[in-house]
Amino acid sequence: MKVRACWSALENKAERKITRIREDTVRAQELRQSLLGSQAKLEKMYQEYYEKNAANSSYKGMTDAMNQRQFMSQLLNLRERVKSDIERSETHLATLAHHMVLAETERLKMQTLTENDRQAVAKFVEKREQSRMDELGVMQFNRAQTT
Repeated sequence: MKVRACWSALENKAERKITRIREDTVRAQELRQSLLGSQAKLEKMYQEYYEKNAANSSYKGMTDAMNQRQFMSQLLNLRERVKSDIERSETHLATLAHHMVLAETERLKMQTLTENDRQAVAKFVEKREQSRMDELGVMQFNRAQTT
């Protein structure tokens, strides 16, 4: 009897899945950080533009005022899109964390099954060795009795 390869193969598969999830998590965290940076830049740009135009509001014509409102509206739309992207990114990170827990549980299960199989094989080999030793002992005893 020898150790089955299926459990170790399944354990390796679970480890590869964990590695892939970790890589996906790193990429998702980098994306989230990038989005948070973009959000900060948009907030700063909006605030600077708002303050700049609040100081110059009395000198503007109708076209300038319309352009300013349109630009401010576009900045607000971008801010909302980035906010929704951040929320999606956080949801994706939570999903990846859940998948990581499941994959880790699966890996531990396969690791336990592999170890149980190894122990069963070791116990079988030990019993077989003990049986052979007993047979040899009986044969030697019988030989000693006959001589």
